[in-house]
Amino acid sequence: MASEARTPKGGHVFDLAIGESVDVGLADGTSRTITLLEIQEPRCTARGVIRSPSITVDLDGNKVDVPAAEYHLPQLVNGLRIACSATRGVVEAVGRHQDIYALDKDARIRCWDPDAPLFDKPPLVYPAKQRWFASLTQMANERCFVNACELPLIKPGEYVYYHYGLDIGGHDRAVPCVAMIGGEVVCRGEETSPNFDPAAGTERYDRVAIRDDDGWFYRFSHLDMISPDIKLGERIEPGRYVGALGKEGSSGGWAHLHISIVAPQPSGRYGEVEGYPFLVEAYLNEHPGALLACARPHRVAVVGEEIELDGSRSICDGAAITSHQWTLHNGDRRDGVRAPVIYEKEGFYSEMLTVTDERGQSDVDFCPVHVLPPDGDPAKTPPAMHLSYFPADGVRPGQQIAFKVRTFFGRGFEENQDGEEWWDFGDGTHATTCSGAPGRGTACAEKDFDERWHAYDAPGRYIVTVTRTARNGRSATAQLRVEVEEA
Repeated sequence: MASEARTPKGGHVFDLAIGESVDVGLADGTSRTITLLEIQEPRCTARGVIRSPSITVDLDGNKVDVPAAEYHLPQLVNGLRIACSATRGVVEAVGRHQDIYALDKDARIRCWDPDAPLFDKPPLVYPAKQRWFASLTQMANERCFVNACELPLIKPGEYVYYHYGLDIGGHDRAVPCVAMIGGEVVCRGEETSPNFDPAAGTERYDRVAIRDDDGWFYRFSHLDMISPDIKLGERIEPGRYVGALGKEGSSGGWAHLHISIVAPQPSGRYGEVEGYPFLVEAYLNEHPGALLACARPHRVAVVGEEIELDGSRSICDGAAITSHQWTLHNGDRRDGVRAPVIYEKEGFYSEMLTVTDERGQSDVDFCPVHVLPPDGDPAKTPPAMHLSYFPADGVRPGQQIAFKVRTFFGRGFEENQDGEEWWDFGDGTHATTCSGAPGRGTACAEKDFDERWHAYDAPGRYIVTVTRTARNGRSATAQLRVEVEEA
């Protein structure tokens, strides 16, 4: 048993074995007892990997199912907010990364007083200077997928990269990235200061790491460039420009900012902190009253298998969501938080969620769905796609917007590379591009991302759709929304 009367920075954190209990002290002097009962780690049909892990706990006599990350925020139960960061099966499956969480038991649980900040006071600064979910993302326990990681079958003994940290997709070389917190710059590229700890990662040309006053590390990776004003060993303040979002280092070729937060864990070692709740808190602090649709994480299925699209992770700050509507790839519309869908052909699909709140605000998000052959047959395997634009907010009529796309065919599926991307900008305008990967011997051979520019004549919401069909007849489709404001 353990007890603590104050919610610390980042919440109370406990590692529990099945059957083990812990007491959580609250600010009002009461406590709650949590017992870890079970772990659920269901595996998918298409790739045999863990999807949507969760735990079951007893919280003072209440049996509660708690999802393990994957865009979930803490849930309020019996006067306590509770969340799960990771489960043992996911941690062990990542092979060479298996100590990333420094987890020695079966699950990591986090708890907060109902009125306590999720991170701390003040909250973190939102690190990417663009609209929420402006492009694809990969968060904790979601298997990496944007750059076609889902396509190959898992070989015996091969590690599975269940993503850890925060991947915020964006426009290559354009999106400004800023410090989430104040502290010392302990890593700048390939240089480190004496206060850098190897547990925070290795030095690399595309990285910056900051150490805060409590000894937590915040690592920014895949930067296209690091600000020349950032000096090793100096103290920087929250919101300071760090560099430009890119696809450098081990990015996998898709443009994004990867952030890892690393802090001391119950095991006594430094480990990864599941930071999605802090990211939401940071964004809402800067955009109070925001409505944030969430159709994520991505889904994976085989032909004929029913999957459930789920919009329950959507967030409404200060009001209630009154409706959820799904617009499917085939034009069908479904009302409701959840929508069952069955696919008749392999492909990389995009399903759109629109949420509306009681104030009349609406927002949209997209769920990428991979429908894959369970035997990894190249003749039936579709490509994947990453789509982005800049600027992603503050757009006015007549303003030129830069769009980029890259289609990924994945390891062992290069023979399928063919065709062009076909663009629908949502205003009756169309275009084509031909992205690719170096050395593939096609018309796209020397390209990675391809770019198009476009401007909208009138204010409104526009849905941009890009599709590319591979040589085997399987297609990838990606979507994004553009909000054009009044002049």
